Amino acid sequence: MKLSFQATALSAATLSLSICAETMAQATMQTVDVSAIRIAPGGSLSLDSGNGTGSRLGLSARDTPASVSSLNSDDIVERALTRAQDVAVRMPGMSEAPSPGNGGSSLVARGFGGHNSVAQMIDGTRLIVAAGTITYPFSTWPLQAVEVLRGPASVLYGDGAIGAAVNYVTKRPSFQRTQGEAFLSAASFGTVQGGVGLRGPLNDMVAYSIYVDGAKSDGYRRDNAYERQNLSAAVTLRASAALSATLSFDAGHNDDAHYFGTPLLKGQLDERLRRSSFNVEDALVKYEDRVWRARVEYQAAQNIKLRNETYYLSSDRHWRNAESYSFNAAGTQVNRGDYLEILHAQEQVGNRFDAVIDGEIAGHKNRLVAGLDWYRSKLLHSNNSPYGGASTIDPYNFAAGSFISPVATIPGRRAELNTLALFAENVFDLSADWKLVAGVRRDRMDFDNADLRTKIALSKSYAPVTGRLGAIWHIDSAVSLYGQYGTATDPLSGALSLPNGSTSYDLTRGRQLEFGAKGAVPAVNGEWTAALYRIEKRNLLSRDADNPAITLQVGQQSSTGLELAFAAEPLRGWTVDVNAALLRARYDDFKEVVAGTSVARDGNVPSGVPERTASLWSAYRFLPQWRAGLGARYAGQRQSNTANTVSLPSYTVFDASLAYTFSSKLNLDLALKNIGDRDYALSGSGGVRWLMGAPRTVQLTARTSF
Repeated sequence: MKLSFQATALSAATLSLSICAETMAQATMQTVDVSAIRIAPGGSLSLDSGNGTGSRLGLSARDTPASVSSLNSDDIVERALTRAQDVAVRMPGMSEAPSPGNGGSSLVARGFGGHNSVAQMIDGTRLIVAAGTITYPFSTWPLQAVEVLRGPASVLYGDGAIGAAVNYVTKRPSFQRTQGEAFLSAASFGTVQGGVGLRGPLNDMVAYSIYVDGAKSDGYRRDNAYERQNLSAAVTLRASAALSATLSFDAGHNDDAHYFGTPLLKGQLDERLRRSSFNVEDALVKYEDRVWRARVEYQAAQNIKLRNETYYLSSDRHWRNAESYSFNAAGTQVNRGDYLEILHAQEQVGNRFDAVIDGEIAGHKNRLVAGLDWYRSKLLHSNNSPYGGASTIDPYNFAAGSFISPVATIPGRRAELNTLALFAENVFDLSADWKLVAGVRRDRMDFDNADLRTKIALSKSYAPVTGRLGAIWHIDSAVSLYGQYGTATDPLSGALSLPNGSTSYDLTRGRQLEFGAKGAVPAVNGEWTAALYRIEKRNLLSRDADNPAITLQVGQQSSTGLELAFAAEPLRGWTVDVNAALLRARYDDFKEVVAGTSVARDGNVPSGVPERTASLWSAYRFLPQWRAGLGARYAGQRQSNTANTVSLPSYTVFDASLAYTFSSKLNLDLALKNIGDRDYALSGSGGVRWLMGAPRTVQLTARTSF
């Protein structure tokens, strides 16, 4: 395995730990025990637990006037989820639209899809999108939890979060006790995974954590093989009861699958090709990601806490593939095209500071968080544009051939985005039963884009102001009602590019009105939430009805939806977690050019958006040492183009698990994914090609703690 970066990080971490331990071995500090109570084990609600993704105010999910959900590491293990994004799509209203070009990690929420509309973060640090791509994180092994805030999140995380924000929370150093864990699994199609994790104190002042895992698979079809390694390590120094600092390093190496989809024969999946793929022999999809972070927390006074995080992210990506496949008119041959070679060299450096101030206003409790967020992201984009190369192959007697391109791969574009933002959040206890929550953020964004071939340089500045205002009313100890109005922005194209190479377009603007309720059902040890919302996204690119050659920014897209979630333990040892979302998503004002004519798409459903989603997981511990689980996930029909003339069919996938506890230190889990061996499309290009989901898979995992 390619773990050179892991060896470097481990050496650095070991050296840091040794120095800290030697210099402060005599210092002592009282250990504080922290415990959490979960109302509904195995549920994604946890209303009385803190949720740092929905707010920086330290509010519980119950006190946050917004839709928030989470699954912790125990839930992730119980459901046998090994990919980070697979956890997010178990939340209400969340679905996926993966492709190798977006890193296989693109998500859809509340009618809006892609990395520009659904932000993804690591411990609250935003990963800036380059060319619509995010490639980290991919493994659940180092994660403590996955948290989701649905609806506009620009106030918290900046530009590009109209649909939702997903936060991957990593396991951090622990001062409580030393904890060790490991797993090893074998699965269908030659898949092997394993990982080791260890965290705990070196003394009263220094604690550490390190989690390493890797996976390798032959794949369930040609081009689906992969090899991945992942590392998450951190050291925390508590200089005093008031001051602590954490240095962390997360990294991933991913030789990913080369599968770009299965061509359709006359708009239908040919059963003979359900396990086929037609990429070239020397195809390549590779990602290298690294995240360095230094976080300092200081309790300056009893009511004032200061926090600062400095970070550096880098990502190197390389694609070399034939990415387009379509049957000829006779249905006997497949035409192969889009011989693309693309490289990303991306860096992001930033610093986020905030102060938390607790006080009173007119005798009422008040908490204010105010801060400054700065980052700079750079991208060097290389490719072989204009992407020549083509071939014709026999899909039933396939010979792969090699990558061919009449154009050399050279640097094509250099981009830089500088952002400086001021933000503030406030929660005011109007009474014992009422809370008012407000937030505001002002960004100053300066973007420079240089075409290295034409020598044309473009610059654009943006200064969006976003905000949200909400209230929550605790009717009694069981039920709360809330309402919220929020605004957000989206980049028109990737955050590190300009649409149509023009500086004349502004950011898209979004606004949401949401009403909801959250409650408990003590009789079944349960919790529930309900949310009704309306989101409008304006300033879409649209064609002038009088002159199709002119692109205007006048379009609008909207969504109206209802989300329901319920988690409970009706009987001791039996847990249920279920959610469903109903959505009406539409282009309200959108035109595009077809054969030189402007065509209105008003009233059509946006591409890739399911208007119905649902998820279920239920587990039962039927004997002291045995636990069985059954799950289902449903995604409704999705349109494949703006004309709504072709679509991806709906699908339901069933999963099951059986776990046996040998002892407090050893568990054995058997997971069965896609029980019905269903063929289903995760994403696709019209009626030409589908990216298929995984077939039936069996996975056996041994887990130990020490």
